[in-house]
Amino acid sequence: MALEGTDRVEPLACGRDAADVWDHAEAGTLDEHERTCPHCVRARADHDRLGGLVARMAAEPLRPPPSVLEQVMGAVVADLRPHELLHLGPDAWLGRPTAEAALRHVVDTMDGLRARRCRIEQDRVPDGVGGVGAAPVWVRMTVAARFGVDLASVTARVRQMLISAGDRTLGVPITGVDILVEDLWEEPA
Repeated sequence: MALEGTDRVEPLACGRDAADVWDHAEAGTLDEHERTCPHCVRARADHDRLGGLVARMAAEPLRPPPSVLEQVMGAVVADLRPHELLHLGPDAWLGRPTAEAALRHVVDTMDGLRARRCRIEQDRVPDGVGGVGAAPVWVRMTVAARFGVDLASVTARVRQMLISAGDRTLGVPITGVDILVEDLWEEPA
């Protein structure tokens, strides 16, 4: 078992890899050497002590600093600002965070993509102007894609899905969609 970010993991004095010994102990598949070798026995004991320490730390209740509540409340209040509304028509508005969450959900239902961030930009509707329909918007979406997926095809599909969802589901005409693929992930073998 090689650790990421390191060139080489030093073996135990007996030549065995400590991580392999730990894995064998957890699986109950220790060989004769691993059961009797003093180096392997010590490695298993160290692993057990570390596991106990981690379990105790995980059981301790979290005590966030008092400033966390203030920061969370500040973020909640910031989300309620009036400029975070999309104009849908006369006396009709939609919360921008709600619309963005709905569009992220559309992407998350697609195979091979995961939505990261979504930002909807709409030109400000002047006060006193009550148009018949919603003002058009532009969507900027960042996504992570599964390694090996055809990016050109999947991003074109995302654009189509977002434009359709904006018009049919949200009642907001989408004039353009920018998609930034900012990360890749690989499915486990």
